[in-house]
Amino acid sequence: MDEKMIYDVGMHTGEDTAYYLHRGFKVIAIEANPELCQQAHVRFAREINKGRLVVLNVAIAREEGSAEFWICEGHTEWSSFYERAASRDGLPHHSIKVACKSFDSILSEFGIPYYIKIDIEGSDVVCLESLRKVRDLPKYISCELGDLSAVVKILQELQFLRIQAH
Repeated sequence: MDEKMIYDVGMHTGEDTAYYLHRGFKVIAIEANPELCQQAHVRFAREINKGRLVVLNVAIAREEGSAEFWICEGHTEWSSFYERAASRDGLPHHSIKVACKSFDSILSEFGIPYYIKIDIEGSDVVCLESLRKVRDLPKYISCELGDLSAVVKILQELQFLRIQAH
């Protein structure tokens, strides 16, 4: 485990990434939306050039390849593999094809971090499931509790014994 590294899975506009960088961590930021990744490359150019930030423009999925991803035009944080999530409140949305990687393959490439923040609109469980395939685990994980029973089951299976819901 690298005590100075954090994964920001679902980087969105990079607010969490900026905080982690400010605190001195190296960040692996993962974001499916290519426009948000382009914005991050401009915003964080210095950190990327110094090797403190890696921005991966991929979606987390069970299998490698590509898939349809729905962009919510009114609230980009609602973008998702699930059209119903991206179209909440009747907001305009459209689909794009995105590259997909399994989270365990990313962990294998970049290493096990100290902390993982997961916020990927309905796919948090897919990311957590990948942790079953790795030897070492991060010290801390934060994720949305969309499917509470599935999330708790996986975290308990991985022996994360203190689970706090906020």
